[in-house]
Amino acid sequence: MSEAPDSPHLIVGTATAQMYFGHADNDRSMPADHIEQFDKAMSAAGLTFRTEVYAGARHGYTQSDTGEYDEQADQRHRRELLALFERTLRG
Repeated sequence: MSEAPDSPHLIVGTATAQMYFGHADNDRSMPADHIEQFDKAMSAAGLTFRTEVYAGARHGYTQSDTGEYDEQADQRHRRELLALFERTLRG
């Protein structure tokens, strides 16, 4: 995250969807303080979201063709996303 005008934590107020974030706890590009800053921005924007940190997962945990792949974290993330889609896209 940065203070650049297009940094996610600065533009979240334009979102209208419910969101879910499954963060890897071993991710140098999204450390705990950035997750906290992002969550505060999401809350301040009045958005509906949920954040979870996946213990033991590394950045790229859903990419099955890499060494970072974590099957348990990937399956958990998939379940959470499908549940979100079921709740919000059911017509």
